[in-house]
Amino acid sequence: MPPPPSSPVVLTIPLNTLTTLLSAFQTALSSPPPPHKIPKPPNALSLLHDTSSLLHAQTTKLSLLLLNKPFTPSAIASILTSLSSSCLPGLMSVWELCSADLYSHTLQKEIRAQLRCTAASLISLVEEIPRDEGAVRGLEGKREEILACTAHIWERCERMKTVAGTGIVGLAVEKVDAWHALVKDAVEEIEEWDPDEEEGSLFGSDSSDSAKAQGKSKVNGVMTNGNVDGGKKEPEPPALDELQIRDMHAVKASTLKQLKFIRLLYPALRKRRVSTFPPFDRHTDVESLPWDTNIELLDRVLEFLEDVSEQTDEVAGALYEGDACAVDRRVADLRMTAIKRLEEVKLDWDGKEDEFTAWSGTWITKAEGGEAAS
Repeated sequence: MPPPPSSPVVLTIPLNTLTTLLSAFQTALSSPPPPHKIPKPPNALSLLHDTSSLLHAQTTKLSLLLLNKPFTPSAIASILTSLSSSCLPGLMSVWELCSADLYSHTLQKEIRAQLRCTAASLISLVEEIPRDEGAVRGLEGKREEILACTAHIWERCERMKTVAGTGIVGLAVEKVDAWHALVKDAVEEIEEWDPDEEEGSLFGSDSSDSAKAQGKSKVNGVMTNGNVDGGKKEPEPPALDELQIRDMHAVKASTLKQLKFIRLLYPALRKRRVSTFPPFDRHTDVESLPWDTNIELLDRVLEFLEDVSEQTDEVAGALYEGDACAVDRRVADLRMTAIKRLEEVKLDWDGKEDEFTAWSGTWITKAEGGEAAS
């Protein structure tokens, strides 16, 4: 005899089905989808937008049913079935369709991150659903957890709809601006660093008194090296001698000049290449997507701009350590990679010359001639 509709037992099958599908989805997200072989695949961004809207609506209904009395298992079962039959298969299809050759590694990476967070939050919400009468009575105490899970899902749904609406260009511009901000912050920190302050640091410093006593403490009247148990002392950066300090002032000045020169690429590439990339979003016909070669080139440009933001921090660390060779090597690598990327995008996406063509040529000439370091 089947359980009555008012019994939480009716939720067992739909809960198990949804949990199994979510687990399979998380496994699928661990590997990128293969290149597309479907002649006319649907637009993954359009499907992402529509499925996110449906998921937002269904999780809203689910949370309301969980938070309000009376507890109605039959209504909750209906929503769980919808999640298993519509929302989750839709999100799975988005991932299968979102191959890097069509949608870029940049967009694929963003969608994967959002889908992972969505799946994790949905699992957390499902775990709050009672399966027996005792759990039903404990629902009141789970109000905060249910609201938090629902809010996380809503946030991810809104983010996915935004990504679907702005497409690769909107996402790329957002990323470039974020990386540019990181580079500017790192450059400002380098400007504030003074090689004369031996104990100083780009990321915070101790007072002179505490610096002299760094690594030392007093236990029962006996001075120790900050290690009561007699273990190994943490290594500290070597202090710079007077000659090194004078040299590091020069290295700092040269490094700042070169980093600021490289930093010019952010607004230029953003305006003339990233923002002008052939747009595609949820409204775009898949047959109108940009060529594979352009997608790959955009990815390389974005990867370079991300790498600059990361390497600038490494340059700052090497500068603080007094490792002039490492500083010079990293900055030189950035400069050479920048030249390669600019050579690749000197022409616009239609293969024609424009304002950026001349600007990039001037930049490359200065970089190759060492003008930025002089």
